[in-house]
Amino acid sequence: MLINNKFSYVNIDKETFAEDLNKKGAYYANVVTWTILFSLPLFWLLDYLFLQDNWTKLFVARLLVTIVTYAIYIFSKRIGWSSTKTVVVFITLHVIVHSFVCGVVSLSSIMPYFLVFSVFMLLINVTLFWPVRYPIFLCLLSYFIIILLFAGKDRIDKYELLVNHGGAVYFILSAFSCLVAYNRYVVLKRDIARNILIDEANNKLLLQNEKISDQKYVIEDANRKLKTLNDYRHNTMNILLNDFKNFTGSIEMSLGLLHNNSENITAEQKEILNYIQTGNEKLRYLSEKLANSADRDEAKVDFNYERFDVGPVVEKAVMDIAADAAQMKQINLQLHLAPMAIMVYLDKLFFTQVLFKLLNNATRHAQSGSIITIHTNHTNDKCIIEVINVGKLIGKEKMDELFNKLQPYKPLSNAVANDDDMGLAVAKKLTETMGGIFTYNSNTTTGNYYRIEFNSTH
Repeated sequence: MLINNKFSYVNIDKETFAEDLNKKGAYYANVVTWTILFSLPLFWLLDYLFLQDNWTKLFVARLLVTIVTYAIYIFSKRIGWSSTKTVVVFITLHVIVHSFVCGVVSLSSIMPYFLVFSVFMLLINVTLFWPVRYPIFLCLLSYFIIILLFAGKDRIDKYELLVNHGGAVYFILSAFSCLVAYNRYVVLKRDIARNILIDEANNKLLLQNEKISDQKYVIEDANRKLKTLNDYRHNTMNILLNDFKNFTGSIEMSLGLLHNNSENITAEQKEILNYIQTGNEKLRYLSEKLANSADRDEAKVDFNYERFDVGPVVEKAVMDIAADAAQMKQINLQLHLAPMAIMVYLDKLFFTQVLFKLLNNATRHAQSGSIITIHTNHTNDKCIIEVINVGKLIGKEKMDELFNKLQPYKPLSNAVANDDDMGLAVAKKLTETMGGIFTYNSNTTTGNYYRIEFNSTH
């Protein structure tokens, strides 16, 4: 039975995958570029040690090539070349120089140059992150130049000299470096894809965590309503029992009067009948009241306002997020609480839910390894909570989409719907329902910016 261990890229976001590949390639290309530029004095030293007669010519040639390649590097940055294209042109020029030097130096000095060229090809292919077609092209180009220059020599054993004086070492190591480049590209590409899958899995876990938290708030709110309803019905039943007790007492008294007076209906008997009629009206009234309590609207969200300090609530919400969501994405949460107490008159349960949804979604949409700062301020009798992420921008258009996912016709009681990625829209709706203001922005000046504002109390 064959087991297919080939990695699948089907379920990976192609745009994110391509962006991460470009970032990885640009990083290693930048490392190789500056390493080659700063290694120019080492090549001058090599020329001076092994070509003492003609080292000045190579000095000028290497300097000119370095200047040209640096100019290409700067020019590519300005016109927006891809990092792969830039590094291919950059290294191609240096490979041509090395191949030309190996083809023209004397046989007595050619061995060190072939060895250096072999190490050069090996190091760039061990370091760079690029498809294998580029190192193969560079190797074939160098082979062609070296063989062409040796073909111009007027010796019968010229190719034998090429092999015996370091050419064989170069051909083997350069070909082996192509295999290293291929393996490195495949492994790093797979690691990038796995990291994307891990980030997506973490985001799904955060979404599930948010839904679980929503259910917790629904349960707490339902328990609160049940407690209120239970107290209401308990009081109603007490009243009902008390009225029934008085009513039965009045019936007993009326019956006693009837037993004591067996003549025709008198005024007192009429009074007793009036008592009975009044009792029946009370019974009907209490029955209607009990029925109304059973038909009470339980779907409506009733805010239980109380006065509290937002500082400890915000701190607890941040600590809960830091223990779960932020650690999964390696995000650093920095909390900056106002030194004074900031008192508000809000529903503490739903205020906590707003904080959780804001922090959870700000973390979920932030780039791994970024920093999120949370600030609490008190300005002009306003309680202000700011969440700022200066990492990768979400974009104003994407934010508008996230904050307007809750349809206008949906009641607040359905604020914890099963729709995905509605946390920010629900947080904004709850904030506005409790009389607050929720604003947001995403640009290079503010970063990914979220702001909640409530009236404060004294």
